[in-house]
Amino acid sequence: MKSQILLGAVFLFSVSVTGTGCSQKISTPPSSHTIEGNVRIGPHVPLWMMHGTMTVIVYMKGTTSPDYLPVAVTEYYHPVFPVHFRISQKNIRLSGIDLKGNVRLVAKLSLESGSSLVSSGEYVGMTSGEVPVGGPPVNLLIDSPATR
Repeated sequence: MKSQILLGAVFLFSVSVTGTGCSQKISTPPSSHTIEGNVRIGPHVPLWMMHGTMTVIVYMKGTTSPDYLPVAVTEYYHPVFPVHFRISQKNIRLSGIDLKGNVRLVAKLSLESGSSLVSSGEYVGMTSGEVPVGGPPVNLLIDSPATR
């Protein structure tokens, strides 16, 4: 009987602390200076590559250059796929650059192995064209060996 009363008290306390469970989760809209999405891995990428590092790199056209320049990067060590990424102004690596407009994204999975049992390698996936900063989520597929 005492255990039932104690169990009831614990239940009432947990309900009063956590609420009824019907609260709505408020999601913040994506910032106009943010890129987010998911990176998946293709079926031909060796499983040992999961012990490496995945990077997502943002390339923008320079104001004085027609070439795309790497301006932002985020890294994930020993990734578990699919990986959700979010790149914002804090990931910018060049001073004076605002993350806005249209960009290209490249996801790389790299492994530098010092072992004779596991080979080093690098696989990549990229957007087929430009994507807008602050736009819908971007899906990248790492599926091709990198050319060096």
